[in-house]
Amino acid sequence: MGALSPPPAMTRIEPALVLEQIEVHWPHGTPFPALDWRVPAGAALVQGGPGSGKTTVLRLLAGALPAARGRILLHGAPVQPAQVFWSERDAAGCEKRLVRDWWRALAARYPAWDAAALARHVDGFALAPHQEKAFFMLSTGTRRKAWLAAALASGAPLTLIDEPLAGLDLASARYLAAAIAEAAQQPNRVIVVAHDAPLADVPWAAELALPDAA
Repeated sequence: MGALSPPPAMTRIEPALVLEQIEVHWPHGTPFPALDWRVPAGAALVQGGPGSGKTTVLRLLAGALPAARGRILLHGAPVQPAQVFWSERDAAGCEKRLVRDWWRALAARYPAWDAAALARHVDGFALAPHQEKAFFMLSTGTRRKAWLAAALASGAPLTLIDEPLAGLDLASARYLAAAIAEAAQQPNRVIVVAHDAPLADVPWAAELALPDAA
C-alpha cells in the first residue's frame, strides 16, 4: 500500500484591512477601547444603534479622526487618503456643481474608476434626469443616490458608506444591496458599510457589532 497523501492545506484568507488595538479618547469616555478587527476583501458591516460609534469607525478609517492608540492598515500599509472614497469628504463643497461634472472630477481622481459601472448605477438609481442638475437642486434621496453611484464606481480600495438606506425608496434600496454585492467581488477592495442592520442579499465578509450607547 502506498503512503497516504497529506490532506490539502486549508486556504487562509489574509485580511485586506486591519484595525489593531484602536482606541479613541473622548472627554466623556472611550466608546470602543482596544478595537481589533480584521477584514478580508469584500463587503464589511459595522453594525450598531444610534450613538454606538458607527460613524466614528468610518471617520477613523477615512483618517478624519486620529486614534489615540493603535494602527489601521490596508494591504499591509498605513491607509492613504487617495485610497479611500468617503462621501463626507469627496462631496464637500459640491452644492453648486453639476452632478455629471462632479462625477468627471472623481473619475480623474480615482485610477480604478469604472465608467461602465457608473452607467449601470445611473440606470439602477434612475439618475439619468438629474445628471445636468446642481446638487442643491436635488432632493436628499437623489443626492444620496448620486453619492452612492460614485462610491461604487470609484473602485477605491477602501470605500466607506454610512447609513446606506437613508432617504432611499424601496426600489433604490434593493438596487443598492445588489450593487454593493457586485462591487464587493472586485479583488482587493473593501467596502465598509455602517448601518443598524445587515442589508439583505449582501454577502458580508466581516461584521463588527458595536454595543449600543448607554
